[in-house]
Amino acid sequence: MQPMFIQHEPKRVYSKACVCGNFIFLAGEDCKDPKTQAIRGTTVPEQFDYTYQNMKATLENLGSSLENIVSLTTYVTDPRAREAHRRARDKWLPHGPPSALICGVQLADPEMLVEIQGVAIIPDKK
Repeated sequence: MQPMFIQHEPKRVYSKACVCGNFIFLAGEDCKDPKTQAIRGTTVPEQFDYTYQNMKATLENLGSSLENIVSLTTYVTDPRAREAHRRARDKWLPHGPPSALICGVQLADPEMLVEIQGVAIIPDKK
């Protein structure tokens, strides 16, 4: 089985995702505009929505969906973001995959408040 690395467009210094078999390993998804790389949203709830929108687009481009996420690790800069995290996760991932929340981290860009790393499957075609 050969891993396939999916690059960002425009290109960044790391891969957006890796597809290996029917698994998709997502790099830390963020709230950046996919074309301009500008940070979108100034609050944690806004950035969660943009981050999940980006994650949704990535997964759909690779033949999967948010419903096929099997594991998440979420990073937030502010420990008080737990409730916003729960609301966003419930909204975007009602199937409740296993997840971890890591609080109080410094992310790659000082304007970023949220980053999500995940694993999804590509479902078998019927």
